[in-house]
Amino acid sequence: MTEGRVEVGGNRFFYRWEGPADGPVVMMAHAMGTSHRIWDHQVPALADRYRLLLYDWRGHGASDAPEGPYSLDGFVADAVGVMDALGIEQVIWIGISTGGMIGQGVAIAHPGRVRAAALCNTMARATPWYRQWVVERQAVVRASGMAPVWDMTHKLWFSDAYADAAGPDYAAVREAFTATDITGYLAGTSAVAELDYLDSLHRISCPVLVLGAGDDPVTPPVRAEELRDGIADAELAMLPGLRHFSNVEAPKAFNPPLRAFLDRVTSRRR
Repeated sequence: MTEGRVEVGGNRFFYRWEGPADGPVVMMAHAMGTSHRIWDHQVPALADRYRLLLYDWRGHGASDAPEGPYSLDGFVADAVGVMDALGIEQVIWIGISTGGMIGQGVAIAHPGRVRAAALCNTMARATPWYRQWVVERQAVVRASGMAPVWDMTHKLWFSDAYADAAGPDYAAVREAFTATDITGYLAGTSAVAELDYLDSLHRISCPVLVLGAGDDPVTPPVRAEELRDGIADAELAMLPGLRHFSNVEAPKAFNPPLRAFLDRVTSRRR
């Protein structure tokens, strides 16, 4: 493991490398209110062969949290800027939730930079419910900080039983969430409320895996199906009974389809 920071557009971005230096580069983007550490249970399943680039996007983790407004176009530019700063021409993208939204934007606007993409527990257009949910969370954050937002949303991220058990992996995500910079969270959620890639999905030309969770109330199966239907030849894998952070709660279910997809796309002739 090596880690560091690069400057892009006047902001510093944290990154971490895992895996062999000569492996195919896989860039991994986290969810809102988390950090690159959300991938802790995916790293062991992938790092034997793949060169994993985990980064904290704007306003999150150990990256800078400048004043807003933020935008999805800005997140896309940041991601490409991180790639440029590290001398990376092309990546396989893995993104969960907001990280999957950023990946859509990179694949649409910079198709030559994305060799393949796994879009996990994400969507292509913010629904009216989602936009209202952003407003409600922001009001709570402004009034009382991040901890009450966790209390009102944690059973969207995890199954009831997993959340009630409150084990160490749950606690690690909660710690990252409650430590998220308020400026970064408010500006980030406002950016995601403007998500609207649905009519541009046809511009994504790389191989895509849409990985969804069957009991996810945030990005339910219909949102995964929209992605699958909008992207030519996209694959869809659904994990029944799981919610938004299925990669944390059930890595033994999440990791095999993800690894199989990576192995397939890297075995094809380029």
